[in-house]
Amino acid sequence: MDITHHYSHIFRTLGHPECLHLLEILARGPACVCDLIRLTGKRQPYISQQLIALRHADLVTAERQGRNILYRLNYRRLEELERIISALLQQIHNT
Repeated sequence: MDITHHYSHIFRTLGHPECLHLLEILARGPACVCDLIRLTGKRQPYISQQLIALRHADLVTAERQGRNILYRLNYRRLEELERIISALLQQIHNT
């Protein structure tokens, strides 16, 4: 996958309201699917589907802890996106 398609995929994922909501929740700290179900009121298959998209975009990481999998923000990836967006905005302001 070339870099343009890669970032296009990430931004499409960020464009999904529920993915953004999950990122907002995970910004408060790690959470398992059961926590995300409780906090969103959504069903498990739907939450899992959104988490798959977020993991595929490398925006969250998953770590097994006992019987649960904890999801966390991938701050490295989010900081990379922040740099890219800042660079784009700088280019726009300079034109």
